[in-house]
Amino acid sequence: MIASVLHPAAHTDVTGPALTAFVLLDVFLIVALARILGGLMVKIGQPRVVGEILAGVLLGPTLLGTQISLWIAPAEARPVLAAIATIALVLFMFLAGVEYDVGVIRGRAGQAGLLAVLSVAVPAVLGFPVAAIMHTATYAGPKGSDFLPFALFVGAALAVTAFPVMAHILMERGELNTRMGGLGVATTGMMSILMFLYIGFAGAVASKGYSHFLVKFLLMLVLLAVSWVTVRPALGRVLRRNSADGQVSANGMAVLFAGLVLYGLLADRVGINALVGGFLFGVLLPEDRDIRRTIAAKVHDVAMVFLLPIFFAFAGFSTDLKLITARTVPVLLVVLLAAISGKFLAAAPARTFGLSWTETGVLAALFNTRGLLVLVAGLIGLQLGIITATTFTIIVVVALVTNLMTLPLLNALSHRGAGVKETAMRTEVTSDPSRMPR
Repeated sequence: MIASVLHPAAHTDVTGPALTAFVLLDVFLIVALARILGGLMVKIGQPRVVGEILAGVLLGPTLLGTQISLWIAPAEARPVLAAIATIALVLFMFLAGVEYDVGVIRGRAGQAGLLAVLSVAVPAVLGFPVAAIMHTATYAGPKGSDFLPFALFVGAALAVTAFPVMAHILMERGELNTRMGGLGVATTGMMSILMFLYIGFAGAVASKGYSHFLVKFLLMLVLLAVSWVTVRPALGRVLRRNSADGQVSANGMAVLFAGLVLYGLLADRVGINALVGGFLFGVLLPEDRDIRRTIAAKVHDVAMVFLLPIFFAFAGFSTDLKLITARTVPVLLVVLLAAISGKFLAAAPARTFGLSWTETGVLAALFNTRGLLVLVAGLIGLQLGIITATTFTIIVVVALVTNLMTLPLLNALSHRGAGVKETAMRTEVTSDPSRMPR
């Protein structure tokens, strides 16, 4: 459906064995190119995910043109790739849930909840003045001619934080379960739910389907309650019966794979996106470090090396950066400024939770990471006719720029934090002669 919106007609009718061949070719090209470009990004101090995003962009119409891009990945193959990308995302978020230590946020759920609300609300409010600047036929689609739904979707694009990318970066840096990392992931997990509820509300405003939105909200609450009260203890009993010495049997892994797919389906139908379902199912696992470590080891390479690049690259097929012209650059800069400033403003209250200014800055930099999850909001708006392909392309550029910013910001802030700590230690030693080195 997404592919048909962006590329309504392919150059040929691809079915049967030919479709299989094209899908396999596309997966090979994506995984190989993503690995190569991801490795290059790591060498220059950027997150691997930037290379994985660029892999999709390079295989799309930006560099190759529409016809060649459609030859490489015909319109008929793109729904198959989209399905693989969804499974990839659910599996990765399950891995993030397995490796996430719930104990890190015990006693801090209120803090994470407040930051999550602010991280959606502040950019959403900024979306209104930005939308006022953009509210022309160049950026607003037919159903975006009414200002309110258009402003809500602009705000949704500004509000996105990429849960998968943020977790990916924290995993690579070994900071997933630090105080700051735990608060950041907890906040972003709640933020993802709020963001998709907000997108659902924006869609309801555009289609006048308010009652449908209310039903989805109630179903989400039921899913969360049943998961924690019923599924969590039942899953613990099943895994304990199917594991020995920390090793999980094939039957146990089958239950896990079936469960994570089911939770992805339930979350998608409820309206909070399949990725939230994958993470939730991972968190529901029993708090047995050996079992969790075994499961993570079995899932890691398939999720991170093989499947995840397909998710990050898929939307690149649908992106044409040639739509960015001299006339659209000022608008792009306004959107980019609002996207960055909104996240830093939203993270500022973390200073009152005991974090230093440096840690608060790190948290804001992580909130500013958008990955390609921002394209979920953009693609929904595009499908509903609220935004145009030009606005969608601006959203892609914002995703790339904010991702490129993240690691340099993190490294600069971490270096500054290390310098502050070293200075404080020197001051303490100098002021206390008993602690002078001998």
